[in-house]
Amino acid sequence: MIMRWMAVLGLVFVSAMALAGEVTLDVVAGGLKGKATLVNKLLPNGSKYVRLGMVLEDEAKKSVSVLQESTYDATGLPIRHLQVTNLQGGEAKQSVVVTFDSAGANIKVEQDGKAVNDALAFPSAMKVTASPEFWFIRDRVAAGGKTTYQRFDLGTRSWQETVCTYHGKRNLKWAGKTVSANYVTIGSAKAWLDDVGDPYLIETPGGSMTRRAEK
Repeated sequence: MIMRWMAVLGLVFVSAMALAGEVTLDVVAGGLKGKATLVNKLLPNGSKYVRLGMVLEDEAKKSVSVLQESTYDATGLPIRHLQVTNLQGGEAKQSVVVTFDSAGANIKVEQDGKAVNDALAFPSAMKVTASPEFWFIRDRVAAGGKTTYQRFDLGTRSWQETVCTYHGKRNLKWAGKTVSANYVTIGSAKAWLDDVGDPYLIETPGGSMTRRAEK
């Protein structure tokens, strides 16, 4: 059951993003709808912390809550990933904790009272630093700026080649007005961000996350 939910949720999870501050987003993914809170901030030592919390419902009003946290060092090297998923009423819970050392990823999955440990080495001779995590929040990038790196994917627990490109400014219809947004693509995902990196809109082939306007 929990893997079916995660397959849908994976359509809107975008971890290779340069986002900043704290925003509330309306989420649509497959047959799920709900709300997400996204927090991204630089820490005093130059590292970055990301938290995405979501509560979504299906058409039968069955809900799922998901918490994702990630930390990166000042170069964009991953330090730790966490994902905790709970189905309504405690029907199922899964937690995935990934820590990174000089060799690669150390993975611990807990579900149904059982824990499984695994390890996955860094891809040989490939970049694993997520430099786009610092776009806009810290680093300026020119239109046409592009980087490719290997990202650890929590859903598949594997390294995924990720191509990020900044396409420059674009006008976007949002909250009843037109805003000038930074347009970024991350693989097949599209994101429109403000000048401090907060998202107005994130679109993937299977879903979207739209920022709520401040009241």
